[in-house]
Amino acid sequence: MTRVSESSLTAKTAKTAKTAVNRSSLPWRSAIVVLAVLLTYANSINGPFVFDDISTVVDNPAIRDLRPTAVFSIERERPVAGRPLVNASFALNYAVSGLRVPSYHAVNILLHAACALMLLALLKRLLAERAFGSVINAHALDFAFAATLVWAVHPINSEVVDYLTQRTESMMALLYLSTMYAAIRAERSSESAKWSAAAVVCCALGMACKESMVTAPLMVPLFDRAFAFTTWKKAAARRWPLYAGLAATWLIVVVLQQSGPRMHSAGFASGVTPWTYLLNQSVMIVQYLRLAVWPRALVLNYGPPVDLSLSSVLPQAVLVVALLALTVVALRRWPAYGFLGAWFFVTLAPTSSIIPISTEVGAERRMYLPMIAVCVLAVLAAQRAWAALAARFDLSSARAARIAAVAGVAVVTGSLAVVTALRNRDYRSGVTMARTVVDRWPTAAAHAILGVSLEAEQRHEEALPELRQGTAGGYSRAYFHLGGALFNHGDTAAAIPALETFLRLEPDLEEVVTARMLLARAYADQRRFADATIELRQVLRMRPSNVDALGLLADSLFAQQKLEESIAIYTSFLASRPNDVGALINLGVANASLGRARDARAAFERGLAVNPKDVRIHRNLAALALNVGDVEGGRQSAARAVESAPNDAESHDLLGRALAMSGRSAEAKTEFERALTLDPSFDQARNDLEILKRSR
Repeated sequence: MTRVSESSLTAKTAKTAKTAVNRSSLPWRSAIVVLAVLLTYANSINGPFVFDDISTVVDNPAIRDLRPTAVFSIERERPVAGRPLVNASFALNYAVSGLRVPSYHAVNILLHAACALMLLALLKRLLAERAFGSVINAHALDFAFAATLVWAVHPINSEVVDYLTQRTESMMALLYLSTMYAAIRAERSSESAKWSAAAVVCCALGMACKESMVTAPLMVPLFDRAFAFTTWKKAAARRWPLYAGLAATWLIVVVLQQSGPRMHSAGFASGVTPWTYLLNQSVMIVQYLRLAVWPRALVLNYGPPVDLSLSSVLPQAVLVVALLALTVVALRRWPAYGFLGAWFFVTLAPTSSIIPISTEVGAERRMYLPMIAVCVLAVLAAQRAWAALAARFDLSSARAARIAAVAGVAVVTGSLAVVTALRNRDYRSGVTMARTVVDRWPTAAAHAILGVSLEAEQRHEEALPELRQGTAGGYSRAYFHLGGALFNHGDTAAAIPALETFLRLEPDLEEVVTARMLLARAYADQRRFADATIELRQVLRMRPSNVDALGLLADSLFAQQKLEESIAIYTSFLASRPNDVGALINLGVANASLGRARDARAAFERGLAVNPKDVRIHRNLAALALNVGDVEGGRQSAARAVESAPNDAESHDLLGRALAMSGRSAEAKTEFERALTLDPSFDQARNDLEILKRSR
């Protein structure tokens, strides 16, 4: 019979008791984490749509219909382009609440809470790994709880929660953490196949949320090598089916990126060189680390990359390279801590390495996943510091350690939560947020953002100087916003060069369609109809379903007397907008001018069915009837025109002509005189009156 030692039984009993305690305490710790998130972000629930939220939600046709053909047909360069799962979440939001903004914020807050809960579960298992040492292992849940709380309320994560568009980050992060959790369970569980399948599914879904998910298939084997296997060969031999499944999910990103959803704002074709972007990232990574330690003066938009030399960023570059080298060394000598360093750099790499993002050199939301490593390392460092302090001052009792830990976590998380709640208030309006950007990180882009926000609040005189400062600083999008602001306030002559400059500098951005539409309208206002036609044809090449462009093109062709083509375009336009009275009138006039009286009458009568009192239609019907010799029909239509608009001089003149043609000269004279009374400069009525007098 095998003899079991008393010490072995004691160890097993202690482990069983510890597991039971952990299980019993996990629910209330989870509840505290969720409550901390809800309280920290409670004052953000009514924040408005700001900046990219307009493109993501307010102006996004792909969330207006829940059918897959609509939800997954996202226009290029939108923030959710190539991220169909996130777009679907916004579509569900819209289906439930329209554009009522609190529901969108509620979803973002709940997603952040879900990320925190998944992080707690993941860290509980991660910190129980033997590589962290017996002290950490024994209190893995305590350390996981502390790190999760700090992460959940840290101000640097507020952008992901408060800025609705950044749901892309939180949804991707939730699935990233789920992938890691399932992969760890697969290695430790008897149900390995089930957990492996869950990891692959989560990874695949994450790829449909944001491209940063591409590093997840790398982090799983890195975890295995750091904690579970002594060599890469052993890890691959045991876990190759999981690795293959995770790697296969890269195909999803490849497929989603084939259409180039953000080819002009991100990637090697975005106009920024990898070297320039890398130099900029050395500055940004140091900035992120500063904010992680001292989250003061957060910035929503750091502007586009700028030209830098290596010498100008040498201190930051040296620090980043040193941290990278330390991570590599740690992976070999202290793999648990090396894994945390690798987590920081690998999860940050897609946005902060050599792959350029031309629109934003930095963004605090990019720290959402990397910040986990910082929080864990901070908690572990605090434990080491307490151990050293306890040894020096004889504070080794468990009670003293627990009091110090609870007090420390409470003070740190409470302070961070207050700072985050204050940061939430910056999102109460676009102007408020934009001013923080100008004050804290003044760039041409910052001034343009402030100008756009002021313009949105109808503060035109304040907006223009900010927008002009944006153009002076070389921020190309500022020309678009300046042109739009000038156009909206009637200064079309000044709007034209601003919009032309934008289109010359940025011919491929999402705003190009809007810019060309504005430019076409401005050209039309200046009676430059040929130029307007060119712009509208460009719009229709880019967006064949743009009905507004179709209508404007028909109007421009009509103004140029290109009647045959205008008739064809009006016909197409009216198939989508059958009740557009203006288009029906112009269609009728064009047909009448070409001698197609029957088609003209049909168009005018369709207009009358929409608006029976439209004086323009009655006038055109009267003129049409008189032109074909239907005097009585003309008189009746002219009489209806006068009835609809008694003070319309043209209607009285038409009625006068119909009466004169009927031989009712006295009544005709009265109508001509009435027309001249209403409009003394109306030459047609004066001529008609003179003809009538000569004929008597």
